Amino acid sequence: MKTRIKELRLEKNLTQQSLAKYLGINQAAVSKLENETITPDAMLLIRLSRFFHVSTDYLLYLSEQRLSADSLLADNLHLLKKYQHLISLYQRMSPKQQLACYTFVRSILDGDAASESQVS
Repeated sequence: MKTRIKELRLEKNLTQQSLAKYLGINQAAVSKLENETITPDAMLLIRLSRFFHVSTDYLLYLSEQRLSADSLLADNLHLLKKYQHLISLYQRMSPKQQLACYTFVRSILDGDAASESQVS
């Protein structure tokens, strides 16, 4: 079974020994995993996925999408907090301030659209 273990390990500048220590296996097992002599079991795949912050499908060449569901969720939660903060600021504005804010943001977006059409 082909995996991306070696590629991901080298990206992090790790030795087989240091990866083995984290995974709780020996260096020879990491070598065999990288050389496709042995197949990782489900629990080892999960540990590898968490360690490298990639999906198990990415590890196994079943997907080109690197991010795991956990990291996608973390990114979305970060954005959600940012949006909640912006909404709370907007809600504290008077109706007149909200209109001015909306008009300002629209002008920025309309300006970007005009700039993009000039570049094309």
